[in-house]
Amino acid sequence: MELINKLITNQVFLTVISGTIVYVLSQLFLELIINPKKEYRKLKQKVLFTISMYCCYYMSPYNLLEEESDVRPKDEYKIASIELRKIGSEFASYIGIVPKYRFNKRKKLFEVQHSLIGLSNGLFIYNNYNPRKDNRECDEIIKKNLGFK
Repeated sequence: MELINKLITNQVFLTVISGTIVYVLSQLFLELIINPKKEYRKLKQKVLFTISMYCCYYMSPYNLLEEESDVRPKDEYKIASIELRKIGSEFASYIGIVPKYRFNKRKKLFEVQHSLIGLSNGLFIYNNYNPRKDNRECDEIIKKNLGFK
């Protein structure tokens, strides 16, 4: 008991303990709040770049029924589809680190992720299905939920 009283009153011991506690708390703050926010901002920038880059593809899908009427080659649409799917998948991995109690944010992020995958799937006209309207809705959902509008 006397040893504990000496440790509690020892200035060096108290300084070391308080310094350790401050360090641990600052690292927790960094890992739980700062780093996820930085990652989210980077991902938002990447999404904005990707949808701006490939907007001309998903707003005028490749017509598989009348390929001679298409302006761009089919391979460019395949590349755009892959890139949109990649960014949608990156978004899905980010959603995994968002705490479950942030259900409103998770809901918005899931909508964005599904819309990105929807855009990826909507680059081709087939069987008399024209995805332009759906693509426009996906574009609006992404911009609204990420605060681009």
